[in-house]
Amino acid sequence: MTVPQSADNVIFALDIGTRTVIGLVGCMEGKNFKIIAQECIEHEGRAMYDGQIHDIPRVAEVVTAVKSRLERKTGLALDKVAVAAAGRSLKTVRCRVEMEHDINREIEPLDIRGLELAALRQAHRELERGREDEGAPDYYCVGHCVITYLLDDLPVSNLLGHMGDRIGAEIVATFLPTTVVNSLYAVLHRVNLEPVHLTLEPIAAIDVAIPENYRLLNLALVDIGAGTSDIAITRDGSIIAYGMVPQAGDEITEPIVENLLVEFNEAEKIKRLIGSEENITYTDIIGVTGTVPREKLIQVIDPVLDRLADAIGACILELNGGTPPKSVFCIGGGARIPALTEKLAERLQLDNGRVVIRDRSFVQNLVHENNDLLAGPEGVTVVGIATVALTRLGYEFMQVKINGRGYKLFNSRNITVSQALGLIKYDPRHLIAKNGRDLKFFLNDQPHTVFGGLGQPARILLNGQEANLQSTVQDGDEILVIKAVPGPDACARVADFLPEQRKLIIQLNGRNVEWTARPLLNGREADPATGLQTGDRLVITQTPTVEKIAGLCGINPASRQVMINGRRATAQDALNNGDNVEILAITPLEKDDQPPPTGSKGNIPGITLTVNGKEINLPVPKAIFVDVFNYIDIDTSKPRGMLVMTINGKRAQYTDPVRDGDRIDIYWDQNEEKTGCLS
Repeated sequence: MTVPQSADNVIFALDIGTRTVIGLVGCMEGKNFKIIAQECIEHEGRAMYDGQIHDIPRVAEVVTAVKSRLERKTGLALDKVAVAAAGRSLKTVRCRVEMEHDINREIEPLDIRGLELAALRQAHRELERGREDEGAPDYYCVGHCVITYLLDDLPVSNLLGHMGDRIGAEIVATFLPTTVVNSLYAVLHRVNLEPVHLTLEPIAAIDVAIPENYRLLNLALVDIGAGTSDIAITRDGSIIAYGMVPQAGDEITEPIVENLLVEFNEAEKIKRLIGSEENITYTDIIGVTGTVPREKLIQVIDPVLDRLADAIGACILELNGGTPPKSVFCIGGGARIPALTEKLAERLQLDNGRVVIRDRSFVQNLVHENNDLLAGPEGVTVVGIATVALTRLGYEFMQVKINGRGYKLFNSRNITVSQALGLIKYDPRHLIAKNGRDLKFFLNDQPHTVFGGLGQPARILLNGQEANLQSTVQDGDEILVIKAVPGPDACARVADFLPEQRKLIIQLNGRNVEWTARPLLNGREADPATGLQTGDRLVITQTPTVEKIAGLCGINPASRQVMINGRRATAQDALNNGDNVEILAITPLEKDDQPPPTGSKGNIPGITLTVNGKEINLPVPKAIFVDVFNYIDIDTSKPRGMLVMTINGKRAQYTDPVRDGDRIDIYWDQNEEKTGCLS
């Protein structure tokens, strides 16, 4: 075949299987994929078990032989290769994640990317829990697909532009053990091959065996190899599940080894002839040549076929929700085993015609050799590996730096920043800015909210330039993620809710009394600097009462006459700034409504005082200093300084008792301040 002059359009693909290594060189010609050359070589011994490389040097020898033959056929130096990992190593996690969202803001691409990364993070956590139980090695995410998005618990195909308070996503994430990748890479490194794409065998197989226009149907693909049987399920236009059964062609070979006492490779040859020969000649380990009828061999392998069909059928039903698919396509060398497809159809309760073998003749847009030695079902997967590598799927090996640390990533040619972060298990919570927590409490028995501060979104720098999660990453790029900064939690102090005019000046019996608003926090007087907590109850008393003002000066207004701005009032009445309050003793005159007796003391009960040099009589047996104001002429409503009060030359207070014969002085001192209570 003609080899294209440009090597850019040529792909070298390897299917490194348990029994064979198949190599293929091909290229795209228009919409068709053309096979230029291919080779298939068996392992000389059992260097691989159940799809896993056990003996790296021996596998590398076979890969070297395949590569050398293809180079001779094509005249090309093959130094780059596309490979696939066995399904035995594949683990899938299907998970659903929901996140709160600001209902007043449209959903943006950053929100959707953050949601998908959160789903991948959840898938990693679920896988890690299982890994700890099993003691298995670390797993590496190689890709995911979104099955559906959710908006307020309702499915939508695209969240962008919607508004709601909850968003969600259901995804299927696929994982490979790092040992699988490392062993594949070690083999390729030994033969000087650079891996440019890594994919999964079931992904590669389904790409060519079940085209996209078939995937609206509920179909199953089974790739029956030597070590594993890989399974994929399609429905509603997408691949909804992957699975694996750790049983395949080798399980059928082993009873032949035991019954005929032959070496494993000899038993493999016998197994392949069951479908075409009536009598099969073989040589046992002693060197004796024998012949065995086909019917006897079928009886020997029949119990194993039953178990294999049971296992594959059970896995298909589990992946498909308990119901059989409409049809099953079988590929891989193990699909040739007689009666296997019939037994699988029986297990799935399908007609025999619904479980069929797919070979290269069913692959669309494929141009191959006239004498195609790999035209059967065993040659399908390697074609898928090549076409996947040339199209949108597949995973490249890329060297990138993320936050100063180097990573080797397997991803598509158009890998984005978000995909790179997902592959290294970057915590998506660092990308989304959260507002600070709101502070909710009660202010004067009414609910009140102080909102938290706005968060600062994450910044992404790609090679030092501003970028975003959708920015494309190239080999050698450096990504710097500056974490989102959460907004500060709301905080408030008692002082934040006090009135602007917090201090009032009240005149009480001629003197100025200063009153400051006293806040109550959870029933107790609080300092203005006290911080508020969620659920607190804050009561701010805007205006004082007569009782509170009187209490500041040690006066008990009970059983006394209260006047506010010249009008009668009660001790519970509220006061405003500048009010004039008088608290007066109730005298016998007020009680009996009789004029006070006059004349000499004689039989008049009371006490005689000298006030400002003048003698006056108080017609009560007991009195306190404030009672004197009822019998003297002094206007306390128009203060002319600080009121000075003395008893016998000593400073006095309103509540000090006065006795018969005391000398009292009351006058204004303009040198004294007018605020506060006298001491």
